[in-house]
Amino acid sequence: MPTRREICAAVEAYLEHLGNHDVDGLVGLFAENAVQHEPLGVHSYRGLEEIRAFDERNAQVAFDVTRIGPITVTGKHAAVQLRIHTGLIPDFATTDVFEFDDRCRIVSLEVILDPEAVDLL
Repeated sequence: MPTRREICAAVEAYLEHLGNHDVDGLVGLFAENAVQHEPLGVHSYRGLEEIRAFDERNAQVAFDVTRIGPITVTGKHAAVQLRIHTGLIPDFATTDVFEFDDRCRIVSLEVILDPEAVDLL
């Protein structure tokens, strides 16, 4: 199982690649058969091909990502809250919940979007 330090480094890399719109960097963090639920309960992307296609579409939108809390880790799971700023719509918050495999690759990512949470900060 990956250490807390390894998981935090992977989450930080995810945030860096997301903010830089680096699709190759993002996809490189996922396991082959990973699943990404974004937003949770609405869309699911299974496997690297679907995750890459989603990330390529997402990279076409200009946005900034700011971490608004600590990375929390329990076992092979981690969570982080983010503020997303596009300049086109009001900022919104997400809580991203990760599950990692033994190689510290993302096997599951659940993104919970909440446009109203930013007002509470």
